[in-house]
Amino acid sequence: MKHPGRMEDLIREHFDRRPLMRAVDVYKLLFQGVFGVGHILEEGARRSLDSEAGALNLRDHPEEPLLERISADGSMVRVNLRPYLRQGLPLDELFVAMQETAKVRGAPREFLEAWAVFRDLARSGALTVDQEELESLERELEEEGISPHHHSEEYRIAYYPAYRVVREKALEKALGVEKSAVEPEGHS
Repeated sequence: MKHPGRMEDLIREHFDRRPLMRAVDVYKLLFQGVFGVGHILEEGARRSLDSEAGALNLRDHPEEPLLERISADGSMVRVNLRPYLRQGLPLDELFVAMQETAKVRGAPREFLEAWAVFRDLARSGALTVDQEELESLERELEEEGISPHHHSEEYRIAYYPAYRVVREKALEKALGVEKSAVEPEGHS
């Protein structure tokens, strides 16, 4: 792996922000950081974005950053919809960035290397996770390969995630802004 230290920092950063994360939530984070969200860009994806955005209470989660890096190199980010909409940013451009991001294909090796960093942290006790859940995900990876997952119920209830995953450069291009205008928290 090119950036094992950065990957460890990334995982710890997300655990610090959302301590109720479970192993499946880390799996989802790492999956999105490598593969993006091409798997959800089917017919109706734009309607789904509009519907979700329209249903959000923009006063919820005021501490939520606009962007969160989700890849070790910082190229892939989660765009949190509440701060995005609070800033008056357009959904059209976000959707364009999503479409552009979906063209990029991630490498399974990258995911497996990132997962190994997490697994080692979890097994060493550096992160508190349910070991049975971790083992179940390990078996699934061995038997079925890499596949998308949903957030855990605990994560959804505690944090009510509302975001879209894009390449930072695709978002900058779609919005027509410089990097400093959309720099994610913790990004170097």
